Amino acid sequence: MTSETLINSLLQDLNKLYNEADDYDVIIKAGEGSNSDDFKAHSNILRIRSTYFKAALSSNWTRKEGNVTIFKKPNIKADTFKIILKYIYTGIINLDTSITGIGELLIAADEINLVELINYIQNHIVKLKKEWSEKDIIKLFNILSCRQEVFNTLYVYFRDIISNNPGRFFNESNLFIELENDAFLSLIQNDDFDMEEIEIWNNLLKWAISKNSTISSNTTLWKTEEMEVIKLTIRDFIPHIRFFQISSQNYYYKIRPLSALLPKELDEDIILNFLVPESSQNTKILPRKLSSVNKYSKIIKLDHIYQISHWIDKKQENYSRVPQYEFKLLLNGNRDGFDVKTFKERCYNKGATIVAIKLKGNNVIGGYNPISWNGSGRYLSTNDSFIFSFNQSTLNSSTVILSRVKNKGKAIYDCINNSHSFGEYDLEIFKRKCRNGDYETKISEDGDFELEDYEVFQVNKKE
Repeated sequence: MTSETLINSLLQDLNKLYNEADDYDVIIKAGEGSNSDDFKAHSNILRIRSTYFKAALSSNWTRKEGNVTIFKKPNIKADTFKIILKYIYTGIINLDTSITGIGELLIAADEINLVELINYIQNHIVKLKKEWSEKDIIKLFNILSCRQEVFNTLYVYFRDIISNNPGRFFNESNLFIELENDAFLSLIQNDDFDMEEIEIWNNLLKWAISKNSTISSNTTLWKTEEMEVIKLTIRDFIPHIRFFQISSQNYYYKIRPLSALLPKELDEDIILNFLVPESSQNTKILPRKLSSVNKYSKIIKLDHIYQISHWIDKKQENYSRVPQYEFKLLLNGNRDGFDVKTFKERCYNKGATIVAIKLKGNNVIGGYNPISWNGSGRYLSTNDSFIFSFNQSTLNSSTVILSRVKNKGKAIYDCINNSHSFGEYDLEIFKRKCRNGDYETKISEDGDFELEDYEVFQVNKKE
């Protein structure tokens, strides 16, 4: 008989004690209304497993009925407490519950001071890498934001999901208006929140209006009373917006008409900065915020990175939970040059790469090569390459084209001269031609294209 067998036997006996608590000396009345129940328990087990119960059962929080201690816990629902109590007795936890249930479980575990359980739940959810819906993420993030220090692992995990991919919550839906004050503020305070400052301002106004249902969404109708209500609602957010990174045009049309919402000194400093850029301001100027991708890329943003990552993984969803790939910028045309020689020097033998070409206007075309460019002078065979097109400003199904290779024998043309291309002529990088042949769909209506810039990224799978 092994020690593992003995431990399993002990757990089985404790499970019996949990299920058949005939010699109980505590009744815990959990929950209220329809979600309430009485749970029989043993004070010795509770005290040993929880410092909370050790203190609570020895205090005036309880009352006696004969030899049984009655302990009321109305703020923890019965179905949540049932999971907690089973864990206390057996060390077994069932996490097959809704996002709301997980949030309630974390709060209950924190209140009862079950630190090991809190850490286990957080690590389990992070490792699970489940595709949570946007609504579920917002719900749980609201809970986590109120207790950031206690639930830090999970708080950071979901904060990064929203911060790295804000379009999923702000542009494609209005779910962000369900964010509570602490949750929204923590996003704006995060330097990795990948949103332009003017968009933060615009969305903050939408959020503030949603919190004050009597106020019109038409800001031109606001009088002094409405201004004061909104000013009070957004007061804590203002110091964390980088107003000095907003263009004068955006200030004039989008902020100036509502300048009464800003502290007077801040508004004067913004105007002074536009008129006399070298002047010093009294307002504290926050350091420039640049995301890990936007620090270098002039063409693609994090939303594009997430979309391309999903295409690489051949997933149907529009967005990933967390970054699955690292995109390292190898070449920028305007910075490094548009000649083939530079491409060879910077992009040969780098493994998988993405080419992104900014056309005149707002469109971006490009392709994914899972094989190294190396000037082999031949076609490279693969089933995994693709070409694409999307609008630089917005990602939606009407503007995105994904075209996967259909003739894998001609997936990539790796010529030593200027004929680097996807397919024979589906996307010829240096000849600037785009015709349909070896890939499923044509990605541009124009056979020839004019580019403003282009970039090449090395793609590495995150460990």
